[in-house]
Parts: sequence; C-alpha cells; structure tokens
Amino acid sequence: MSEEPKNQRDTNVSLEETSLDGSGTGLEAEQLLETISAPFEPEKIDVITVPRTIDLLLTRLQEGELDLSPDFQRRSNLWSEATKSALIESMLLRIPIPSLYVSEDQNGNYTVVDGLQRICAIAHFVNVVALNKAVRQTLNPLRLTALDSLKEFNGKSFDELSRPMKRRINETELTLHVIRAGTPTTVKFNIFSRINRGGLPLTAQEIRNAIYPGEWKQKIRSLAESEAFKEATSRKIKGERMEDLELVLRFVALYSLPKDTLRPVDQNLDEFLNVFVEKRCQNWTPPQWEEISAAFARAMKYAPKVFKNIAFRKYSAPGEYRRPINRGLFETESVVLARRSESDLNLLSERADLVIQKFGHTFKTDRTFEDALLYATGRGAASNKRLEVMESILTDVLK
Repeated sequence: MSEEPKNQRDTNVSLEETSLDGSGTGLEAEQLLETISAPFEPEKIDVITVPRTIDLLLTRLQEGELDLSPDFQRRSNLWSEATKSALIESMLLRIPIPSLYVSEDQNGNYTVVDGLQRICAIAHFVNVVALNKAVRQTLNPLRLTALDSLKEFNGKSFDELSRPMKRRINETELTLHVIRAGTPTTVKFNIFSRINRGGLPLTAQEIRNAIYPGEWKQKIRSLAESEAFKEATSRKIKGERMEDLELVLRFVALYSLPKDTLRPVDQNLDEFLNVFVEKRCQNWTPPQWEEISAAFARAMKYAPKVFKNIAFRKYSAPGEYRRPINRGLFETESVVLARRSESDLNLLSERADLVIQKFGHTFKTDRTFEDALLYATGRGAASNKRLEVMESILTDVLK
C-alpha cells in the first residue's frame, strides 16, 4: 500500500509529520491541543543571571563541564559556516550577543538549554577540538567566510588572527541565565518549554531526556533500537526528534500501570510521562525492566500478525492508501497485545481478518473512538477510550 492520503478527509486527519530535511518521519501528525507544560509552584523558580567570558565557557567545554545536550546532539551544530562567521564578526565588532540559558547540576556543571547553536559556532571557530569531543564529530577548524564588514578576515581561522583579535573574542562576555541546581524538575521542564519557542524548539521528549536523570533513558533507548520495534514499525520511524523514544516511553508508562487503573481524564501527556520517569520507575529492579522488555517484544512480534499491514495505523480498506503510524494506536495496540497470553495472541493472529474487520467497523461508526485518535490524543480521557475500545475488539474476536 502507498502511504499517501487518498482524499480530502484523509488529508485533514492523517498528515504525516516532516523531519528537518523535509522528508516524512513515518508518524501521523498528532493534535495534542495542549502546549508543553508541567504543573509547579511559581515561587520555586530559581534562576540567576551571571556574566561569563568566552574563554571561561570554552574551558568548561574542554573539561566536560559544559554539556551541549548529548540527548539531542543531532540538533547541535546546525548553522552554516556563513551564519557562524556572522556571529564571530559581531563579536569582533563588539556587538552584544544574545543571552544564553543553562541548567546547573549539583556539581555546578552546565547544560545548555537555549543558545546551543551560538555556543557551537563559537567553539567551532575558537576550539574545534573541544567541540568535536562534545558532539562526537570530526569538524575541521572554521574559517571565516562571507563577512560583511571585516572582509579582510575572510578565509582566516582563529589561529591566524592577531593576538588582540584573539583576546577580543576570548574576553567577550556573554550573559548567562542559570537555572539553579535546586530547582525542581517540574519547574525546569516548564522553563525549558517556555524559552524554547523560537527557531527550532525542543520537543517534550528532548526536554524530558535532558532534565530527568535515571536508568530509564538507557532502557527506553534500548527498546527503541531493538529489531523488534524497527520491524513492527516497518523501519518508518526516523527518531530525529526522539519520536521513537517517546513511542516506547508511552507504552512502558501505560503498560506498567496497575491492572484496571485508568489515567485521570484531564491529565495531559507531559504530566503522565514526567511522573513516570521521575517517580514511578526510579526504583525499578532489573527483573522489572526485563519483564517490561519481554512484554514490549511480545507486542512488537504480534502487532503485524494481528493487525497486518495497518498495525498502529488508522483503518484503511484494501486498496486504499495506508496511513502513517498513529501514536495513540501504537500506545494502545502495543499495550493490549502485551497484556494477552501467548495462546490468545496466536488465536488473534489466526483471526486477524476478523480483528481488522471489527476495528474498521468501530473506526467508522464510533465517533468518540475516532475523536480519541484525533483530538487531545495525549489526555487521559482519550487514552482510556482507546484502550476500552481495543480491549473490547480483541475480547469479541477471542469469543
């Protein structure tokens, strides 16, 4: 099946998200109808403003004390050489550089929150060795290009500048807004989301990976990199913006809820996932993670058998265009399959045509189910509805 919308209705509800290079991500655009948010007490905001010289910041970078956000490194160093050169030229002309936001940890180390491209541009010119180490690349030293005012510096590297020009750059002061170490993670999450709204804003999952510590990140990444996940999703999920990690996290957080426990109907997706990574899974033992991994692998194995070519996708009849993967259906189908026994899953696989028939009928006739796949899809009410309907479909087929 092709993966393009067939008619105007499909275009409205099944548009595929695009990645940074304009290609498809493999995922249907999700309408959360909510901004990235997290409840917190405003009085707990602890941000200070301090001046820091370029020389000091690059020393921190060299010593591993300035983190260029390794959990979203694919976003680092995106500027062209001309854009980087323009920033360096501004510094040589003593034009003030916009302020940066950093998050401080308990040891006083910094993680860049806002200003990643500026720091990368400066480091590329002044200390490419430190930059390459931080972002795991092999860039050559930056040579200035396309300068407007200081054309005599075109083609020059930092080492080829005169000592006064080098000193001018190294002693340039940047204004840093430091989110202090004692700031609660829910507050940090809110601050991150508010200041990352221009240019290429961080996704909620990128923010989550940056500020919530714990073994969960390694475990979730391992599942997202598994062959089982890649095969079940037809290798369509690029994961450029951590979409793959969020899909897996949604499964783990929902599957691990106590049996018969529903999400609060008004709870948004950010709150649900943040509570999971900060509290619920922090003390999990290796056997608990092993059980989750086995359940996930079981769901990934059987999803293409039970739902065939439309696994994790909205219904499309034979001959119609196949839609992109829907996050809500990935979360729902994987959880309901993981909860079933091996014998049930084998029987559902044998009756896959009936599963798909009932799914298609429900999708076309149950407006609340269709809405749960389209509007405010991250909220508890939508998630609960999807689980209710899908459990009912599988139970009917097993009868």
